[in-house]
Amino acid sequence: MKKFITLAASAALSLSLFATNEIASANSEKTMDTLQVNSFKEHVLESIKSDYPNAQFVDITPEEYEQQKKISNTLSVTPYASAPPLSYVEVYAAWSTNYGAFEYFNPNQLSSNIDHGGEELVIVTAELGYGYLRKATMNNANLTQIDNQYIDLNGDNIVDGWYIFWDASGYENGSFYYENKSTNSPWNKMFDSMYIK
Repeated sequence: MKKFITLAASAALSLSLFATNEIASANSEKTMDTLQVNSFKEHVLESIKSDYPNAQFVDITPEEYEQQKKISNTLSVTPYASAPPLSYVEVYAAWSTNYGAFEYFNPNQLSSNIDHGGEELVIVTAELGYGYLRKATMNNANLTQIDNQYIDLNGDNIVDGWYIFWDASGYENGSFYYENKSTNSPWNKMFDSMYIK
């Protein structure tokens, strides 16, 4: 079951992180290049396809997603069907200008192995199921979500999870914490954390 969840979260995360070739925020443009993004997507799909042969990235904007919630029966991707409760969250990866690539974390890892930091730092979280109170902090300061990617694990055109990109630029190191609360029963709160060197 843990392998399933890890693979599902990995696929979901890779999809959300790389819906576009670059991640941008209102204040700055991130420098992750297309080759890094494509390499990440390939890696994630390779690792998940053995358990989820029909997994696919769902490339829609947040605005399109909101529209689909209103008219889901007329579009190809259904964001809300029988909405599963939030069942898994994970700090999945980090990218920084100091390292210049993604460091992927395993589910039991407590600290990054790489010394991150520099001008830009992006931390990616993965989640399965539906939540509504996302919160990410670095050293107890709230972070801004800069991108996300939807994932469909079984090819039924229903969004199963998300990869969410958080802007932690300006931090050389610190404690990253992520939590979310389930949209429906059992209304559970889930969290994960990682010390970023």
